[in-house]
Amino acid sequence: MNFSADTTPVNSTTQSVRQVTVFGLVTFLLIAIVLLPIGIAGNLLVILVVKKKRYLHTKTNFLLANLAASDLMANILGYTVAAARAFPKPAMTFGRFICKINSYYPAASFCSILTLTVIALERYNAIVKPLSNGLKLKKRTLRYLITVIWILSIAAVTPLVYVDEYSMDYQCVRTWDTNSQITFWTCAIVIAICLPLMVIIYCYVRIIHTLYFGRQVIPMNIPVEVDAQEKKKVIKLSIIVTSVFIVSFTPFAIVRELEIRGPVANVVSVFALGFVLLSSLLNPFIYAFQSTNYRQAFKETILKR
Repeated sequence: MNFSADTTPVNSTTQSVRQVTVFGLVTFLLIAIVLLPIGIAGNLLVILVVKKKRYLHTKTNFLLANLAASDLMANILGYTVAAARAFPKPAMTFGRFICKINSYYPAASFCSILTLTVIALERYNAIVKPLSNGLKLKKRTLRYLITVIWILSIAAVTPLVYVDEYSMDYQCVRTWDTNSQITFWTCAIVIAICLPLMVIIYCYVRIIHTLYFGRQVIPMNIPVEVDAQEKKKVIKLSIIVTSVFIVSFTPFAIVRELEIRGPVANVVSVFALGFVLLSSLLNPFIYAFQSTNYRQAFKETILKR
């Protein structure tokens, strides 16, 4: 995202900068004082309860904790993005720092979508293909898989660190041509967003069909009704979290593509950023409302029981 809009006429530059600064300061205060602290505290709480509470030690919950970690990254980096909006022409050293840090911001979204994909695949294997031992994800393998997710996510955006530079006219600019940027982001969105979403949609369609219309393999020691209800709760939670991510990330992806092709109004960029941050702070509340186990774990941790 560009730090400032320098497309105004020369005779209105001062007024434009003042307007952007006032808007940016209000935005920064809203994001930095309200949204980000809630998001950081909520996601830290999710990671903490999954680590401490043994009854949350399931593969799906470990993956949800990883999702919380990527949301936490988005929250923390959100401070630098918000600062860039509040101070459209920061000093050279601070501006260069923000430029480089912001290059890694998309990694959080890539990590989230890959984690959501693994959650969908894990649930698909457990519900649709329960007898296929070769498809089962073991906890030890899950650790390596989470590591690979982070490596891929960070590697995908690392090239941006080398092409994002802070120019002498106080803007964060990419030193490659527009066509190269379009190619890079189009490939990134198709490979890291669209393809995983297709996998997710396929998995949940098959899962829903199996749960509601198909025949399931139920463990002998668990009542049929209890097993089915528990699985439906987990799937409902996963689908809600995935849907929130899609709805929140779509405006950000669209605005990012538009910014490559030309200037975008600052208010539009901030709106898109706010949607992404809103998603990252909503997930802990979704867990609390949808999961009895998470609700209990949150209460026990907060009340130090």
